[in-house]
Amino acid sequence: MPKLVFLTTERRSRVILAALLALGILLPLLMLFRLEAHIPLAMVYMVLILAALILTPVPGWRWLSIGLVLAWALVQTFLPGMGFWGGSVEAFKAITLFFNNIDVAMPLYGSPAAALLAVVITAFSYLFTKKGVGFLPASILVVLTLFGLWSLGRSSLVWYALPALVAMLLMIAQTSHEKISVTNVLPMALAVVLLSLLLLPPARVTIQPLEEAAFNLRQTITDYLFFTKPRNVFTLGSYGYYPLGSGQLGGEAEPGDYPVMMVKTDRKTLMRAVVKNEYTGRNFRDTSSPRRYLYINPRWASLREKVFLEQLPVEGIRRASALLDEKAVNVQMQNSAASTVFTPLFLRSLDMKGNMVPYFNDASELFITRDLTAADRYTVFTPVFEGGDNGLDALIHASPKNDRDYAAIVDQYTRLPGHMEQKLYEDVADMTAASVSPYDKAMAIMRYLQKYFRYTLSPKSTPENVDFVTYFLHVGKEGYCTYYAAAMTVLCRMAGLPSRYVEGFLAQPASDGIAYVTGKDAHAWTEVYFEGFGWLPFDPTPIQQDENQEPPENNPPPEDNLPPEEEPTPSPPPDNPQEPPTPPPPETEQNREDQDPSDEAPEEEPPFPWWILAFVIAAGGLAWRIHTRMPDQLARKAKSAQDRVFLYGNAVNTILHIRGRKSKQGETPLRFAKRMDSIHILPEPILPLWRMMALSNYSARLPGNEQAQKASQIFRKIYKSQRAWAKLRFLCAAAFDKRCYTGLDTALAHVEPVSKFRLPGAKKRK
Repeated sequence: MPKLVFLTTERRSRVILAALLALGILLPLLMLFRLEAHIPLAMVYMVLILAALILTPVPGWRWLSIGLVLAWALVQTFLPGMGFWGGSVEAFKAITLFFNNIDVAMPLYGSPAAALLAVVITAFSYLFTKKGVGFLPASILVVLTLFGLWSLGRSSLVWYALPALVAMLLMIAQTSHEKISVTNVLPMALAVVLLSLLLLPPARVTIQPLEEAAFNLRQTITDYLFFTKPRNVFTLGSYGYYPLGSGQLGGEAEPGDYPVMMVKTDRKTLMRAVVKNEYTGRNFRDTSSPRRYLYINPRWASLREKVFLEQLPVEGIRRASALLDEKAVNVQMQNSAASTVFTPLFLRSLDMKGNMVPYFNDASELFITRDLTAADRYTVFTPVFEGGDNGLDALIHASPKNDRDYAAIVDQYTRLPGHMEQKLYEDVADMTAASVSPYDKAMAIMRYLQKYFRYTLSPKSTPENVDFVTYFLHVGKEGYCTYYAAAMTVLCRMAGLPSRYVEGFLAQPASDGIAYVTGKDAHAWTEVYFEGFGWLPFDPTPIQQDENQEPPENNPPPEDNLPPEEEPTPSPPPDNPQEPPTPPPPETEQNREDQDPSDEAPEEEPPFPWWILAFVIAAGGLAWRIHTRMPDQLARKAKSAQDRVFLYGNAVNTILHIRGRKSKQGETPLRFAKRMDSIHILPEPILPLWRMMALSNYSARLPGNEQAQKASQIFRKIYKSQRAWAKLRFLCAAAFDKRCYTGLDTALAHVEPVSKFRLPGAKKRK
């Protein structure tokens, strides 16, 4: 029977500290997750893990402990669902869902979740209570737990963290006085912590400046790192253009004349908001990825360039015409709106004022983390042009046709539902018969729609089960912007031109260069993609005609070389834009399906994921601590070559201790180094390094930079050859164990006479 050497005073103190720390972290978390019924199971796992960790390093018990753990792990693997391992995966998913305000999975996986928490927390508690690690890691763990409870509104659970607070106080005392007995100080620490908790104020104490600073910090972190909550998405339905609901285009529109924004621009500008790619026969909808990307994040720079055409057309084409020169378009919001930001198509750069944090998605929609308000201002730098501008056809024709994205764009943006009639395809062929280039085809379709269809806000409603575009082109022959944009998008696709449907606002500036955009300027148009050039906006909506004018009975055949039409003009600005009626609130479109968003119940905002923030802060702090405590980093700050030699020598000595190699009783450091070299335990001889340290301590010569460089090389070769587990243990020792770089200092006081050693090239001691 092995001797119970694990019951020494040092081990007993560590067991007490680890048990208290684990208990104080585990209990409040179990209460937070409403797993009170699984506390006994968690306690059993905690005791078993502690026992395994205590017995593993003890000679005689080591292999028994390891064998039992391996046998248990093997049995769990063959259980249904992989036992503990499979349950841990499901438990992790349940915990993640809980922090995303979905707690239905937690009761279903309560036992695996309690077991997983017990294993992880107990292992970390045992690691953090090792002598020499210090109290900082355990303190961070406790503080993050308390902060998480407070931020989630469960501050009443702080009492369950009392054991962890006691453990933290004991570790602070142990760090200050190494020979102190934990069992002797335990009653006093318990009394101090208990008294402190009793003295906490029963009500919340608020210091206004601190509360505001904390709120601003939380909001900034949320905006830049954890923006996942549902948002309001722009829709023309908020401005009177979806009278039949978001699932059906058409109907009698009733736009309001309340102000939306002021736009400073020198020409007509299409301020796009949302892009929709799929035509259903009744409406357009966006089926692209719902992912969100932080606009300023370098990680998404290439995706941002692709989405906003930052590098299209190529630089040579951009310099060939003043039409593609960048211009500053300034926007001053005049009213509240959805979170969508209004910008022209070719967005080159962006300058936002105040607390506006921009994001974008795969559909090239730009938005911020909140709704727009009347105080918001921003500037976009972009070329402003559209289909029909003089010289565009030559620029598109000159653009290199080596566009690697073109095939995928054609595949996605030429799709149409199978119910489209063959007559429409024949009409498109007639419209574009005289057109040579893709640009000519798009222009022919736009001019045809502008010439042969009447603009009105009171068109006939499209019958049910009838294609919207087909009815507009063959029966109704009248409508407003959504009719024309939908028709041009479908007709372009039939002609083989990649196209998409866009909604936003039309900004038409006055002579002073200011466009007063109102609800009547809400607009829809089409964007067509040209290989090598990119997307190009086309506005097929004609000048608003007299609504009493009858539409033509039959559409005449398309004519060749139709003269260009005048640019469509938006509604005039209101006479008094400073005193408008209050606009309706923007609709919420969280999934952009065919149902009316107003029928959906608003989703509850999920809580701030403090657990992710806590993990990021803890991981970042740990990584920084390890980085700054590595030998190379400390060597840069060393005052002399002698200090660097000792630094690397002690680091190598720590690696030997991690490998279980220590000097025997009465064995000097140099003899220990000779023994290690003789059995080739390390890939590099360490005797030269030990000699450097011995000579620098007791001879009249000091090591120079050459010897310090040699010491560095020896350490690096030895460290790189170690296994991952040994490297991890060294990183922890370097970060938290003050003996990592001092272990040889005392031992070298008993070195052999050094007269027989020589240190070639060493500097003479001053």
